Amino acid sequence: MNYSTLVVQCRLLNIRSLVCLVAFILVITAAMSLKAEEYQCDDGYPVRIVAQNDLHNSLICRAAVQAIDFLTVYELTPKRQIVIEIIEESIDHRGYMAFGSYDTRSDKISLMSMDSIRKTSVEPMIYDELLDDELFASAVAHEVAHAVVQHNITENAPSPCPQEYIAHTTQLAILSDERRKKIIDRVAVTAWLPGDAISDIYMALEPTKFAVKSYLHLTSLEDPLPFIEILLNAKWFYVYIPG
Repeated sequence: MNYSTLVVQCRLLNIRSLVCLVAFILVITAAMSLKAEEYQCDDGYPVRIVAQNDLHNSLICRAAVQAIDFLTVYELTPKRQIVIEIIEESIDHRGYMAFGSYDTRSDKISLMSMDSIRKTSVEPMIYDELLDDELFASAVAHEVAHAVVQHNITENAPSPCPQEYIAHTTQLAILSDERRKKIIDRVAVTAWLPGDAISDIYMALEPTKFAVKSYLHLTSLEDPLPFIEILLNAKWFYVYIPG
């Protein structure tokens, strides 16, 4: 119950007693206790967390730092503060529930807390594996990658497909070698090959295969920077792998 609802109910019932006063105090106290606090990640990385508690701040910061370090190899660096807001409700992203989302308009990441994910999904999965701390961290890295890419593109933003290529590659990259190998071996696909079209349709139908193909492709390139430039400037819903 919020403050406004309580006021209405007290007026309807014509209650002016100590009961309403106590109720007001309890509601206000509860609201204050749920007030989000800000937490700045250490080590000079421009990442700030906004959350109602610090339960997973260390994990989130560590994942964000890993993502930034990985992307820096490809000359993709954050140009401003990255804000990660931890929320307790589900995220509707283009018609389906997502654990995290980056909003280009507000330049802010919204990320469901671990508790809220487990409350809204019986068996939450990432890359066809049951959610745990490591996979949750990978979801953080995915959204941080979206933010960093957005910081590095030109005015005309690329389509979702090139961004997802980088985000999924980053997400797999921060997993342990053992976990990543397990996913790659299970999926059993090759890297993107010359002439292949990286498309939104394939990503929607086979997100895990899309992620693995993207990771294998980018990490196999002797000189990946020209392809990164292609991704940053792509304006269509697909990108062809150059021959």
